[in-house]
Amino acid sequence: MSILRAPRSAALALPLLALVLSGCMGGTATGGSAEETPAPQSSNGTGTNGTGTPADGAEIVAIGLAFLPADITVPAGTTVRWVNQEAITHSVTSGPWGDVNESTGLRGTQTADGEYDHTLAPAGEGGDTFAFTFEEPGTYQYFCRPHAGMFGTVTVE
Repeated sequence: MSILRAPRSAALALPLLALVLSGCMGGTATGGSAEETPAPQSSNGTGTNGTGTPADGAEIVAIGLAFLPADITVPAGTTVRWVNQEAITHSVTSGPWGDVNESTGLRGTQTADGEYDHTLAPAGEGGDTFAFTFEEPGTYQYFCRPHAGMFGTVTVE
């Protein structure tokens, strides 16, 4: 009888991967308000619409090192809630990003604008959600500071 074992390189790679993915910080918006919200309520406490999303807004999920949906369109006055569904930390940072590499999908630049910058705790922990109410029409970019593939846009009409 033989026992199968993982190669030593795999045993060393997993802790290194966990270390690399463990830190994430970091979009752009003006004319709104932010607050941390415990799931499943929305930022104004009105509850959810039965689907797990805020009754008065929209929800963006951090999963698979991406924001899904990355780009949304909402009416003015809408509260958008970001929820981390991963076991690693992310951020939701307001500000422009640019120079996205078309072949890799990674952004090359990011500039926080100071409107909001919330670190999302790992899924299931306090602080794993963040909500921001977009009051003024416009196009607002956001990103995760350490993960160059995590960025998106909120268009407010």
